[in-house]
Amino acid sequence: MKISILEVNLSAIKNNLANVRKLLKHNQRLCIVAKANCYGLGAKEVCKKLNKFADYFAVSSAKEFYEIRKVVDRPIVILDPVYKGLKRLIKSGAEITISNFESLSVLLEEIEFLNEIVKVHIAINTGMNRFGFKTKTDIFDAITILKKSQKITIIGVFSHYYDVNNEKFANLQYGKFLKIKKFCEEKFGLNSIYHLANSDGITLKNGFDMVRAGMVLYTDKSYQTITLKSKILDIQNLSKNETAGYSAVFVAKEQKRLAIVGIGYGDGIMRNIVKNGYVLINGKYAKIVAICMDTMLVDITKIDAKICDDVVLIGRSKNKQIFICDMASWCDTIDYEIIVRLSNRIERNYVS
Repeated sequence: MKISILEVNLSAIKNNLANVRKLLKHNQRLCIVAKANCYGLGAKEVCKKLNKFADYFAVSSAKEFYEIRKVVDRPIVILDPVYKGLKRLIKSGAEITISNFESLSVLLEEIEFLNEIVKVHIAINTGMNRFGFKTKTDIFDAITILKKSQKITIIGVFSHYYDVNNEKFANLQYGKFLKIKKFCEEKFGLNSIYHLANSDGITLKNGFDMVRAGMVLYTDKSYQTITLKSKILDIQNLSKNETAGYSAVFVAKEQKRLAIVGIGYGDGIMRNIVKNGYVLINGKYAKIVAICMDTMLVDITKIDAKICDDVVLIGRSKNKQIFICDMASWCDTIDYEIIVRLSNRIERNYVS
């Protein structure tokens, strides 16, 4: 019996992508961000489904590049700097990000004896202070060095919003990147793909030549993209003042009936969901009272439930639904952390 399953609705993800397409301006390209195993949903399966609807894919590492290279035929850009294994990546068609002079130096060394044309994207730091060239002088020097090589094509220039919902911050970044774009075009005639907008930016501050859609494709706000469910493995009856869970985290103030559910922090469920979080059993909310590595304990005192019944952590049960953002709120975190934490112990099941 499969205990815990993450059901991924590929058609719902495709519908989310179609909605993003409607927001794009004329000739804007769509880059699907497939890093972190497509945010925990399964990169190979998701990318294979979305390949023909994408213009680009983006990953964060060489490992992630090779994972999807076999299932997609679109360009793939590695967004983080790479310092090792560049020759193989270049021969495999990876587009490389240059974000500092060290990564630039390593690239030049690696391609010295290669007969390959290398496509690079230049990362610009417009305020995120994560990756990228920051000053106009550094940008000028980097592009000057890159353009001296006949083996290098500057295919893209990009940056990243850090708070699109803050109008002041977003306008500041947009303005900075616009100036960089004009600078690159006027000084170097750089007719590249300029991209700034991440998922939030697509709806709130969408500009330039390409957008990078990540979480907006994988969340279930418009369509139920994922269902996370497990099963009741056992049921325990507690008398008044009995305890349950490690460190007696739960104390029964009256007679209680607890369901032991086959999913825990070893599967990626955050421990701080205890006392705030709920699951759905037979269309009713059941409070989570304790969590262990392989199991969680939930209160089913007022619920008609039995061993092997389904337990929904994310998704729908009858007329009730738990969203990813609900679980994130109970854990005092963000949607992203909830789904990327889900371990490989949870079987992925893909439906259309």
